[in-house]
This record gives sequence, structure tokens and C-alpha cells, in this order.
Amino acid sequence: MNKNGMLFLPLFTMLLFLTGCSSLAHLTATETPRQRFWGSYTEKRTYSFDGKYFADQKAVDGMIKVTVYLASSKEAVCEFVPARSMDFYGICWERDTYTLWTQSADIGSYGYELHDGVWERNERLEKPAYIISRWDEEYRNNSELWDTIYMSPTD
Repeated sequence: MNKNGMLFLPLFTMLLFLTGCSSLAHLTATETPRQRFWGSYTEKRTYSFDGKYFADQKAVDGMIKVTVYLASSKEAVCEFVPARSMDFYGICWERDTYTLWTQSADIGSYGYELHDGVWERNERLEKPAYIISRWDEEYRNNSELWDTIYMSPTD
């Protein structure tokens, strides 16, 4: 460690906070990601309505990659890249179909429908009313409603 090594971590943390490069950078010392308002969406592994599939998301080269797996074998069956990682706010399955929704600050919410084993973005899909966006003011500003929001099952 050099003589400036002690300054690196606080400066790096401050840089993340100022640039917004990490959605966790804006959390208070006692706040967890699940306490932030994500609406129906999650950053965790989440399962389809019948448990047949699960989806994970991770940042790769500044983008989010969503991977869908067969739950029974944990075999990856599809991958897609919906948005930049710095703007991304999670995924959510519909409660009765295999449609997977993504939420991003820069491009909004989009549904990915299953067609012949591939999840394809359908720009004409309308998000069901029970899937609540991170930016829905009615819910965002009323934390007492958060427990009523539909969320697809997570680990």
C-alpha cells in the first residue's frame, strides 16, 4: 500500500456516489436495496408464476444481461440485454404468463415474451396494471402501500 492508499477507498466511494454508477451508492448507512422503492421489480433471482423458469440479471461491460434458466435443470435457455446497467431497476414476471418485464430509467419498462424458446422484446405490449413501476408516484410516495405491490417470487 502506498502513502495515498488510505484515501483511495473513500475517494472511490465518493466517485460512485457522485456519478450514480451504482444504484447502491445512494443508500443510507442502514438502508438495504429491498428497502428502496423498486415497485414490482427486483434485482434478485426471480421465478415465473409456475416456477418453471427463473431469471437472473448481472452487469456486463456497462450493460445488464438477463439470463432465463429452466428451474428444474438450472440450464440457461435464453439471454438478452435490455438496458445500460447504470439506469436499470430490475425485472418482474407477469403473474400468469412467461412474460418478463424490465425497468430502466432511460428507456422505461418493456415486456419480453416467450416465442419458440426465446424471450423477445415486444414494444406493443402494455404493462399489466398490477406491475408497478419504480416511478409510480402514488406508490413511491406512500410506503404504507409497498406491501400490497405484486412481485414475482424471489429467493
